[in-house]
Amino acid sequence: MGNEVNSKVTKGGNRRVEKVPLYLLLGGILAIGFLLGYLASAFFPLVRPSPSTAPPASTAPAARLSPSEIDAALKAAHASLDAGDVQGAWDKYHQVLMTDPRHVEALTHLGNIMMRNDRLDEAIRLYDRALGFDATYAHALFDKGQALKEKGDAKGATEVWKRFLVLVPSDSDDAKKVKGWLAELGRSGASAKKKMVPEGGK
Repeated sequence: MGNEVNSKVTKGGNRRVEKVPLYLLLGGILAIGFLLGYLASAFFPLVRPSPSTAPPASTAPAARLSPSEIDAALKAAHASLDAGDVQGAWDKYHQVLMTDPRHVEALTHLGNIMMRNDRLDEAIRLYDRALGFDATYAHALFDKGQALKEKGDAKGATEVWKRFLVLVPSDSDDAKKVKGWLAELGRSGASAKKKMVPEGGK
């Protein structure tokens, strides 16, 4: 065969070995390697780039959406989340972000999934990412305040919620909730300060 080591008989009856040129041998090996790599990539999809922020379930890559499909995907994601299908919601929000990585609503709801799983630091990072794209996105401020409150960061929660109240109608249900939480934090802070003052102190 042309690519194998051949042997020829010389006039004296001795065998002389002819070697295939090295560059042909290496070229064949490289071609086989590229072929195997291509086949592997076709059958083994890439995993998510940030597994630390994903629920421990499927790692199949989400399909890209067309811009016209984003609203439908968001509604489906919200419905999945409300129904308790966290993985389904996670996958749909990721589909939206593959099309629009700056989509603040999808980022915020991924943060909500993290908060549901008591992964507060990761939730806050997602809220901050959303707010980095839109500092006036009230939903992210509302939810970030809750995450900070859960962490015991009363000062941080108060600052975030004050920013939230500037953006929403003062008589809205969410504004009333936040005002109640701020009042609760204020009472807790005053009680903590009172306990720190020794008897007879001013």
